[in-house]
Amino acid sequence: MNRMRTAKRAAYWILLGTILHACGPSGEKRDQGIRDIDELKTKQYAIEGQQLYLTYCSNCHQEDGSGLAKLIPPLRSSDYMLSDIGRTIRLIKYGVAGEMTVNGQVYNQAMPGNPGLTPLEIAQLSTYIYNVWGHKKGIVSTEQVNQALENVTSPR
Repeated sequence: MNRMRTAKRAAYWILLGTILHACGPSGEKRDQGIRDIDELKTKQYAIEGQQLYLTYCSNCHQEDGSGLAKLIPPLRSSDYMLSDIGRTIRLIKYGVAGEMTVNGQVYNQAMPGNPGLTPLEIAQLSTYIYNVWGHKKGIVSTEQVNQALENVTSPR
């Protein structure tokens, strides 16, 4: 029992140190949404998801999720994204081409897929985008990802 308590305490301090390091002067504004997440596992997924977002998504959708003018749709406050988590999961994995309307604006810029991402990575990335920028959707599980991707080879 004491070992379990000690392991939990150590995991807590490691997580706290990671958050504090990430939320230093350069990341303070960027990590505001992560700091607002209360549930520990959701926060852990979001921290990992943030790194994946910065690697795979932020170049086009911008670090703050605002998109790129009329070329790339926003993720922040996106009615399109918020209306269907499964579709977003498929977009992350397979990409998309063709018109889509986001917040009343029509976009027609192809988005490449990320077929090399694992279900866990997609869950972490999805948890990040669904829990920052004022969203409070909770954890997106690997089970949700697997279900959304089951027998599907395109996002729509």
